[in-house]
Amino acid sequence: MMFSNFPAARLLGVVVSLSLTACSGLAPAPDFVDEPETRAAQSLIEPWKSDIAPGVAVAVAMEGEPVWMDAAGLANLEHAVPIAPDTVFQVASVAKQFTAFAVLLLASEGAISLDDDIRDYIPELFEPPQPVTVRHLLDHAGGLREQHTLTTMAGWLDDDIRTRDQVMALNARQRGVNFPAGSEIEYSNTGYTLLAELVARISGMSFDEFTRTRMFEPIGMTATRFDGDRNALIRGRATSYYPSRDSFAPIIAAGETIGSTGLHTNAPDLLAWGRNFETRDVGNAFVFDQMAERNHADNGDAAIFGRGQERRIHNGLETWSHGGRDAGYRSFLLRVPAHGFTLVILSNRTDFDTADLAFDLVDLFLGDRPEYRLPASPDWTPATRAELDQYVGHYEVYPGIIFTISANDDGLGFAQYGAPGGETTILPQIGPHEFRLSATPDLALVFEAPQNAQSPGLRYRIGLHGTIPGRRIELDPFDPASMNLADYAGVYESAELATRYVLNVQNGVLVADHARRPSFSLTPYQTDSFLGLSGPLQAIAFTRDASGAVTGMTASASLAENVRFERVTP
Repeated sequence: MMFSNFPAARLLGVVVSLSLTACSGLAPAPDFVDEPETRAAQSLIEPWKSDIAPGVAVAVAMEGEPVWMDAAGLANLEHAVPIAPDTVFQVASVAKQFTAFAVLLLASEGAISLDDDIRDYIPELFEPPQPVTVRHLLDHAGGLREQHTLTTMAGWLDDDIRTRDQVMALNARQRGVNFPAGSEIEYSNTGYTLLAELVARISGMSFDEFTRTRMFEPIGMTATRFDGDRNALIRGRATSYYPSRDSFAPIIAAGETIGSTGLHTNAPDLLAWGRNFETRDVGNAFVFDQMAERNHADNGDAAIFGRGQERRIHNGLETWSHGGRDAGYRSFLLRVPAHGFTLVILSNRTDFDTADLAFDLVDLFLGDRPEYRLPASPDWTPATRAELDQYVGHYEVYPGIIFTISANDDGLGFAQYGAPGGETTILPQIGPHEFRLSATPDLALVFEAPQNAQSPGLRYRIGLHGTIPGRRIELDPFDPASMNLADYAGVYESAELATRYVLNVQNGVLVADHARRPSFSLTPYQTDSFLGLSGPLQAIAFTRDASGAVTGMTASASLAENVRFERVTP
């Protein structure tokens, strides 16, 4: 993950259905030269111009200077406030590169080392088998469980307030990891929350104060702030929305954690941030070299989003970018250093594809550069039936999220294992080893080249936002009728989550109840193992004692694995 910050449940829900600055105040857009590029750029956001719907603010700089800004739609629907180029948005995971920069400032001054154990600064965290270093967290290689998933597993609702103290206490209660630090790469909001905490503790300032005084004010980013107070008054801030029936409804940005998210800013300020990568008014050579460093995990996986930036070669151009999703906010910040090019896209609606627009604008503004070249169309022919058979099998994308691939004379079939209905959809092939799940939104499965007549894995591609890896798994032959569901009924408590679930059998189905969340059914799929696809516990494995009695369970969900629950009553 990326994956930039895409909640797995929402993305996979789409799949199932298939198989289913300078300016701190609000001001008019500045006047720019009427060039063909700007006229064409304006046409790209024309579909979002509306006086009844949320929209987008866009800005472009060339050679460090703004050349185009525009806006469309409303910042607030109830008061009919239009979006302006300097409207303030919460930019979600775009915040991570600012957090990385702050950490690197401290490292450049000798206040910390990137190879220090994070527990040197946050000792209340449990001691995992392999020390988790600052560098691991910068590169999403720490292996720590995802805090947002943990809150959901603990029974918190999407619009519950999540304070810094609550989330830090939750992280401190964990007694397990997803993998040993450094062995793999897995996108982590937890890691960047801890990095912001590190900066605050070492500097003796709040993270907001440190970034404001050491970074934003010297750069001239007067509208930018990290604010962990949900009640803060932020002038000119857009409200976030999601489509609801024939209109829109607001979404509360309930989190108060910062570092992984929580940055409020506007398009002109983000252009100034991009210009600082050229002028280096703030930061020294060490900081910028480290921001660009690309590392790998022990298993060879690249830290694609390390230091809050992805390096991507797009049509011959070296780009550095990151997107963000939080509540109804969508954001994308992209730089092309060779041309002093910075692009900002900020939206307040969940259905806005920021990456798609971003790379269209890159093509538009930089398509005449000497190094720009469109990739050659791959030479491929549709897979034969024998070749399709090499993809057949089960692939686990996240715990309990299993894609079942089949093949017949009609083509390659897709279904989500254990999902309601279980229908199989035939997927059209669109490239070598690549099959389309959906055209809108752009979703596809890209299989790894077969080895010994089997593909070892796949990547679930989310348009231009990134991919989620899935590994081939083997499921044992299994008869659900062999399970005595009454064995699993009881009350289960987790000290790590500070919560409890009650499991009981209703009409021949094992059902999980939580005091704050809707009940959900558990579907047996292997011995002592269940899927909870409609609830926050996606995969459950029960444990037994020497006599065969069920004593507890481990529960897993996207980016948070093997959380322990003890059975406290039968």
